Parts: sequence; C-alpha cells; structure tokens
Amino acid sequence: MIRYGLAVVSVAIATAIALGLERYGIATPFAIMLLAVTFSVWQFGVEAGLLSALTAIACLDYIFLGARNSFILSNSTDAARLFIYSLGILFVWLLGSAQHRAQRTLKRNEAYLAYAQTLSRTGSVSFVGPEGEMFWSAEAYRILGYEKTVLPTLERLLDRVHPADLATSKSLFYCATQPAEQIEFEHRLLMPDSSIKWVRILGNIEPETPSKVRISGAVMDVTAEKATRSALFKAEADLAHVTRLTVMGELLASISHEIKQPLAAIQTNAETGLRWLKRDVPNLDEARGCLTRIVNAATRAADLTNKIRGMTRKTDVEMVPLDLNRLVEEVVPLLEREARERSVNVTLELTPDLPAILGDWTQLQQVVVNLMMNGFDAMGAVAEDARHLLIRSYRDTDRDVSLEVQDAGIGIGPDLKARLFETFFTTKSSGMGMGLSICRSIVEAHGGRIEAFNNVERGATFRFTLPADCKVEADVQP
Repeated sequence: MIRYGLAVVSVAIATAIALGLERYGIATPFAIMLLAVTFSVWQFGVEAGLLSALTAIACLDYIFLGARNSFILSNSTDAARLFIYSLGILFVWLLGSAQHRAQRTLKRNEAYLAYAQTLSRTGSVSFVGPEGEMFWSAEAYRILGYEKTVLPTLERLLDRVHPADLATSKSLFYCATQPAEQIEFEHRLLMPDSSIKWVRILGNIEPETPSKVRISGAVMDVTAEKATRSALFKAEADLAHVTRLTVMGELLASISHEIKQPLAAIQTNAETGLRWLKRDVPNLDEARGCLTRIVNAATRAADLTNKIRGMTRKTDVEMVPLDLNRLVEEVVPLLEREARERSVNVTLELTPDLPAILGDWTQLQQVVVNLMMNGFDAMGAVAEDARHLLIRSYRDTDRDVSLEVQDAGIGIGPDLKARLFETFFTTKSSGMGMGLSICRSIVEAHGGRIEAFNNVERGATFRFTLPADCKVEADVQP
C-alpha cells in the first residue's frame, strides 16, 4: 500500500510542478507526467507504476485538457491529444516495466551467482591491462582479504601474491600483455596475518584495443583441497611403506641368500689369509690379496644392507634429482635370486645419458619392484625357456623420461584392463590388490602417468613416464 500511495504522490507532485510552470508560460505537463511514471515504475514496481500511469492520464484529462466538470472532453482536438498522451504514457510504462523486470532478473541472477561463488569458494576478477578498470566479485574480495569498500586495483591484488610466486604470476596472468586462452596455474597468497592461501587461476586474455588486453579469470580458493591432498598423500605414503615391508618379507629368502654370499666370501678369504700367514715363510702377497677380497665382500654386504634398509625405512617424501637408470640397476640385484628361482631371464636396455628426474628414491624403487614382481607372477604359467623380462628406459619427449617393464606372460584380459589400477583389485588368490594402485599413486604424485597394454606377440608392458628435470644433470647419488 505504501508503494501504491507513493506512486500516486509522485504524480501529484508532477502535477503541481506542471501547474507552476504553466503560470510562467511553460506548458510541459505531458513530459513531466512521463518522468513521474518512469520514476514510479523504477522505484515502486510495475503494478504501482501502472497506477501512476492511470493517475497521470486522469490528471491530464481533468486538469490540463479542460474536462474539469467531467472526464468527457468537449472537442475532438483535446480528445485526440489525450489519446496520444495516453498512448505515450502507457508505452513508457510498458518500456519501464520490461526494463524493471530485466533488472530484477539480473539482480536475482547476480545473487545466485554470488551464492554459487561462495559455495564453490570461487571469485572472479576482470581488468584491462596493463593498467585499467578492475572488477572483483564479492567472493574475490573475501579470498583476497579486503573489505568491499576498498577500491580494487592491480597493486592491491599483487600485494597479496606470495613473493616467491610473484614473478611467475605476473608473467602468466596479472601483468600479461599478449592474448592467451585457457590459462591455468596455482600460486600462493600471503595474507596480512602471515597465513598462506593457495589459489587456482582459470582465465583467458583477450585483446581490448591494439595496445591493451582484457584479463579475466576465476580465482578458486584451494587451500582446503591442498591440505586434504597432503593428508591423502601422507596416508598413501604410509600404505606404500606397509606394502614395501610386505614385498621385502616375500623376498626374505632371496635377500638372505644375497647377504650370505659376501659373508661366506669374507669367511673363506679370512681363513685362507690366516693359512698364508701361518706358513714358515708367510706369503704376504697372498695374504694381502685375501684381505682385499675381504674388503670387497664386506663392501658388497654393506651395500646390500643399505639398499634393503632404504627400501624398508619410513621417511618423509624427499623430492631430489635422481638417475632413473641407476635406480633400476640397484633394484634388479635385489630380485636376482627371485628371478633365478622362477627361471626368468631379466634383460636391461637402459638408454645412457638420460636427463635426471625429480622424485623420491625409495618410492620409485617400490614402483620398479612392484612392476617386476607382477611380471614374474604373469609368467608363472609360461614355459621356463620363454620367461623373459625386459626393462627398457628411454627419453619419451624432450620433457619426459619413460621406463617400461615388459613380460612374456599371458597378457591382460579385455575385462581386466580397465580395473588394473583400482584399489583392492587383484587376480591373485593371495594378493591384496594394492601394488598397482600404489604404483599409480606414486607416479601421479611425481607428476607422471602410468599405463599398461598388451604386447604385439605375447605378454604385457607396464610403462610409467615422469617429467625430466632438464636443469639438473643425471649424476645425483640417492
């Protein structure tokens, strides 16, 4: 009722203004009534605007066109003018109503969008670069930690970017000068309270003028996602450690045999050396040779012990540059006896001078061990003279290094390929279904990918590919 009353009041005010202007010879009642109707529609709504339009027509008829005793005009000229005025007022009302509905729809959609951005923790930014008008959504204000009364500027935005990520962020997005599509990257925000936020940027850069570009993007707060991913990665690392212990338990006989060999050599050479020294004329050259062989055997035993300890220890993930070929060369001796007992011929085709990769030595060792053990198991039903396992490394592209483990087993069934890397899926009666799943988790955590496919003739190949760290030479010790 208040809106309807105010709509009538606005027409009354317009009438008073028009009457006042007529005293000074300015006859503009129609134009003033149009303004009153437009104002009523925008301020009080469509229905109140219709009431103001009808009231304006009545005022024009009764007050300004001379029908003061009745609403019926005395001459056709005034009637025609009233008809035209009425059409004009109703047209303005219709136009204002359409714009008012569109405005209400727009505001409602903006409210839905703001709510959706709040739920998804995604804000939006848009500005003309290098320096120009800038827009931040309400959620962008919240992510950046500014009050909504603060004027959005590029300087304030860059003030929040972590100093270590500033140069990269500027070149990729915030200070870019060339058009680009499908920009996606992550960087950190350093908040005033010294807390760290992680944001993911999805955007594009379009030409605005010959010398300027429009930079638009979605800013997603992924801090919680990063924390969850970190916790998940730690849980996977713990599970991988348990699996390593299980594998080492299965290889206990082979490990014991490998350690017994250098220990037996130490004992034999020590006894031989003592005999050379007990002679009436001690043979120092022979004794010296025995001592040298003792040192070599002890070194070999120590190396084996360190490798086993490295496989079984539980440490935090340490991403360092490492040589994939050297990693393979250290894993293969651990499984040498296992290969002999299963009559498997292991062949290495390692491409020399591969670039280093950035990874955790122990975790990648586990991947190679799991893939080799799977290859051994796959050839259990194959004739002994046909059991061949080939391990091949090569440079896949300028940025990737690949390692393949190729067996000569029964291959991968069509119904199994899609589920090979699923957690707890196994075709072994005593398997846990964790080996390949952990391999996939480790490889993907290293920024790589793992796949499996059948060979042309026989067997299957498991291949994982990791990004090369081309800035580091591949001569780093584990």
